[in-house]
Parts: sequence; structure tokens; C-alpha cells
Amino acid sequence: MMTRIVKDPAERRMELIEAAERLFAKKGYEDTAVSDIVKEIKVGQGTFYHYFRSKEDILEAVAEKHAAPLVEEISRIAKSDANPAYKLNSMLNSFLKAENSELQLMKLLQQKGNYLLHHKQEEIIEAKVLPLMVEIAVKGTEERYFNTEHPKESVVFLLFSTLFLSHSFSSESEEREGMRIALEDITARVLGVNGYRFHLEI
Repeated sequence: MMTRIVKDPAERRMELIEAAERLFAKKGYEDTAVSDIVKEIKVGQGTFYHYFRSKEDILEAVAEKHAAPLVEEISRIAKSDANPAYKLNSMLNSFLKAENSELQLMKLLQQKGNYLLHHKQEEIIEAKVLPLMVEIAVKGTEERYFNTEHPKESVVFLLFSTLFLSHSFSSESEEREGMRIALEDITARVLGVNGYRFHLEI
């Protein structure tokens, strides 16, 4: 008689998340069924539904798993004693570093059938990270570190335009350095910063 292996709930939940992640990378979210996920780690569907309400629920868990280190880093920067310009510069660079270190995830997000995973990742950023960046921009404007009438919109523009453009130029591109300098200048101008030079690690 085979002995049933009982795992810690947190360990079992993570095992399901990692199995789903592997299958999303291999087959795409749309072509992965709950039955595929449970077969991957040899458990019953009842086990899956003990931890997750649906396939979309585990999709969100996969997105949160990858977003967690970035959310933690942005939160740490927000709580620091640095001035607002330095904080926003550090936050933008944290995004750029995360994008560069998560090349496998980027391939997963861009894969056909994984649109919803990409969408979930954006939802997490908008819910947990953008408010922290906006708070810094608003406070910085109030304290006259920045001179902008639209701090929230400025942060949204700078974040997504910087991330988009950072993927538009290869590391060997002769235009990359010029683009980095231009983005640093644009960032300072959009926020109306004087006396601080931005440095973006693109």
C-alpha cells in the first residue's frame, strides 16, 4: 500500500503555482487545463480547488509570485529617507533591473496564449506599485522638489514609456546610449526637477 505524502499547505500551494508556471510556459495559459496542472505534480483536482477557486486564480498567483520581489523593493525605497527625485530614480531603475533579470518571464508573458498573464502582471503593478510612486511624486511636488501640475499622470507616463523604450533597443545598439541620455533629460523635464540628474540603467 502506497503511503500518502502530506505536505505543508504553503509548500503544496507553491508546488501548484510552479507547476502552472511551467505549463503556461510550455503550452500557454489558454491551452493549459486544471487537469494538466494536477497531473504535473500527481495530485487530485480536489487538491487544486482546496487552494484555488479557478485557473484564473492560479494565474494571478503566478503573476504575484514574480511581482513580489519588485513590490518589496519599491516599498523599501518609498520608506527610505532619500529625497523624492532620488526615490523615483531608484524606483525606475528597480523596474528596469527586474525586466532585465526576468528574461524568462518576459518570454512567458509575450508567448501566444498568455495575454491574461501579462494583463494580471500589469494589474498588480497598477494596484501595488504605482500608488507608491504617485505618492512620492505628489509629496515631492508639494515640497517643491518637482514642478508639475500632473504628478500622477507624469509618473504613469515615465514608467511605461521608459520600460517600453528600454526593450526597443538591443544592448549592441549604437542608439542605446543616446536614448538613455534623452530619457534622463525627459524624466527631469516632465517632473520639473532642478538640481538633480537622473541616471537610468537601460
